[in-house]
Amino acid sequence: MRNARADAPATRFLGVRLTSEEESLLDGFQRDHGLTTRSDAVRRLVRGASEPRPGSVEVPPTLLGELEEIVENGYARDLEGAIALVTGLGLTELARTHSERLPALRERARSVKDRREGRRRADREGRGLLGR
Repeated sequence: MRNARADAPATRFLGVRLTSEEESLLDGFQRDHGLTTRSDAVRRLVRGASEPRPGSVEVPPTLLGELEEIVENGYARDLEGAIALVTGLGLTELARTHSERLPALRERARSVKDRREGRRRADREGRGLLGR
């Protein structure tokens, strides 16, 4: 989509009705960004809508489909809720891995190491007895 130049003359007038709360939000935005008119504030908002937001993350389409399915099945209210749910489940699984599975893997690795050392020791003793 082509962006309008910032210095291009305005050619269209759009009348928009705002609630008093929306109007005060627009005035605050105008003040915070040092804009001289409400029209400039609206233009800045419109241009900013097409720019990527800081901290936003692009989700691959396959993962997005899975998240939307979670919403459709009623496990989450919206996409944000689905992301929070999946993140929570993932962190729970990570904690379980660290607390339960990693110690078992370490114990298995120690056991294999001890058996390997035992075999090497027996091999050395056997070679010594055979005079090799």
